[in-house]
Amino acid sequence: MAQELINIGVTADDGTGDTIRGAGIKINNNFTELYANPLATTTLGFLQNEISSTASNADIVLKPSGTGSVVFPAIRFNDNNIEGTRTNEDIKFIPNGSGQLIIDGLGFSGSVITATDSSTVNINENLIVDGDLTTTGAAVVSSTVSAPSGSTVGTLTLAGGSITDPSGEISFGNENITTTGTITAGSGSLIGNLTLADGSITDSSGDISFGDENLTTTGNLNAGATTLGSLTVSGASSFAGTTTVDNLTFNDNIIGTSSNADLNLTPGGTGVVNVSNLTIDSSINLTDNVIKVTRSNDDFVLSGNGTGSTQISKIDLNEGTIDNTVIGGTTPAAGTFSSVAITNPSVSADGVTITDNTVKANRSNDDLKFAASGSGNVVISGFSFPNTPVGGQYVKTDASKNLSLGTFSSIFIESDVSDGTATINGDSSTQTIDSFDASTFRGAKYQIQISDTTADRYKIVDAYVTHDGSAAYISTTEGASNGAGDGSSIYDSLDISADVSGGNVRLRGVVNNTNTQVIKFVRRILKV
Repeated sequence: MAQELINIGVTADDGTGDTIRGAGIKINNNFTELYANPLATTTLGFLQNEISSTASNADIVLKPSGTGSVVFPAIRFNDNNIEGTRTNEDIKFIPNGSGQLIIDGLGFSGSVITATDSSTVNINENLIVDGDLTTTGAAVVSSTVSAPSGSTVGTLTLAGGSITDPSGEISFGNENITTTGTITAGSGSLIGNLTLADGSITDSSGDISFGDENLTTTGNLNAGATTLGSLTVSGASSFAGTTTVDNLTFNDNIIGTSSNADLNLTPGGTGVVNVSNLTIDSSINLTDNVIKVTRSNDDFVLSGNGTGSTQISKIDLNEGTIDNTVIGGTTPAAGTFSSVAITNPSVSADGVTITDNTVKANRSNDDLKFAASGSGNVVISGFSFPNTPVGGQYVKTDASKNLSLGTFSSIFIESDVSDGTATINGDSSTQTIDSFDASTFRGAKYQIQISDTTADRYKIVDAYVTHDGSAAYISTTEGASNGAGDGSSIYDSLDISADVSGGNVRLRGVVNNTNTQVIKFVRRILKV
C-alpha cells in the first residue's frame, strides 16, 4: 500500500482538508502497514555498521530461504557446506602462529607431513610414484606382488604358469637357481646334452634350455648362466649376485630397472602395495602413517598438475609458510581463503562460533558484528544494509530488498503518540480501555472511535484526562456519530470515565446496552 497523506487544506480551517475521521483512518492505515512489516517486530538492532540482538543472550541466525545461501565476499555458506564463489580459486587453510593444519591425525607443516600422535602414516590404497621412490630404511613387501596372465617383464611373458621369451631362450646368466622342492636324477644321467652328476646339471655346449616347460623344485636350484621359460617357486627363493628378470635386476636388497625405465608396483584385483618403510629418491620417507623429508633442511613439496591443487581433508601445521603466510610465528598473520569447507560440528574464530548454519558470538554478552570493507555493504539474504548511518534515522525498505535510511518527520521529547484498541462487553460493568504511568505522565488527550456493529452505530469523540496523583479528571467533547440511523439524534452507547489505581491513570468505560463495543483510539500523552 502506498503512504496515505492527510489533506490539511490550503489554510487553517478553510474546510478543504480531510475530516478528522478521514484523517484518523489514513493514520490507522499507515500504522497498520508499518506494524505489519517484520522489522517492526524483530529483535534485531541495527546501529551504524553493527547488527545486534535486542533479546537477552539470544543468537543471531542467518537463515536463507529455500535453496538460497548466506553469501560473504568470496565464500558462501550453503547448508553445512562452505563454498567458494570466485571461479577456479583455491580454498586456503592458514593456521595462526605455530599452529598446524591437522586433518584426521595428519599434521602438515611447510613441506613436512607428520602424524600428530607420533605414530606412522599409513597409505591403505594403491600408491603410484611417477618419479623415483627412495626409502632410507628397509622396504618390506608383506604381501604377494601379482601380475595378470600375459604380463610382460622386459621381453619375458608370464602366462598360464610359464615364463617365455620370443627369442626362445631365457638366461639366468651365471646366477644360482634355488628351489625348495627336489630335482632328482641319477648321477651322470644325460638329458639330451645335459649331464646330471653329483647334484649338478651340465651341458657340453655350456647352455641348458628348458624350452617352454615348467621347472619346479622343493630344494635349492643352483645354476650359472640360466634361461627359464617359466619359474614357479612355492617357498623361499634365494638369488646370489645380480639376477635379471625382464627389465628388473635383483641384487641383495636392491631392485633396479633397465636404463631410464620406471619401477611400477601394481597389485592384483583389490589388493594393495603394502610397504611398511619406504624411502624415495633418498629424500622422502614413508613409515606407517608418516611422510617425511630425510635430507637435512629439505622442503616437503606437494604440487598439483596444471590448474589442479593439492587437496587435504585435514591438516595440522606447526611451522613454515602457506602463500607467504607464516605458520608458527610469534606474530599472528592474516590469511585469505577463497572458500573453506569445515566438516567438524563447529569452528571458532576469535569470538565467533560457526555451527551448521548458525553464526553466533561465543564471548559472554558480546555483540555479533558484520562489517563491510570500504564503501561495501553488508548483504544478508539479498537485503543490502546501508553503510553510512546518521543519528536519529531509521532503516526502511522498498519491498524489493533495497534498504535505505529515512528521517522521522516528528520527534517528541516531552510527549508521546501511540494508538490502541480495546473490546468492551455489554454487561454494565466498568472496564479499562487504556492506562498510563501516573508518576511519568500528567495527562493525555484521546481521540476515541466507538463501534457497535450489532446496532450499526458509530461515534468518534475527544477525551482529555489529567490527575493530581490520587484522583483523575476527565472531560469529553462530542464528535460525530451516525445517530439513530438518520443523523437526527446522538447515540451514546458508552459512558467514559477515568480514575487512578495502582499508580496508573486508567481510561474506563461502561456500555449502555448489551452489545459489545470495539474501541480504537489515538493517544497523545504528556510528561509530568
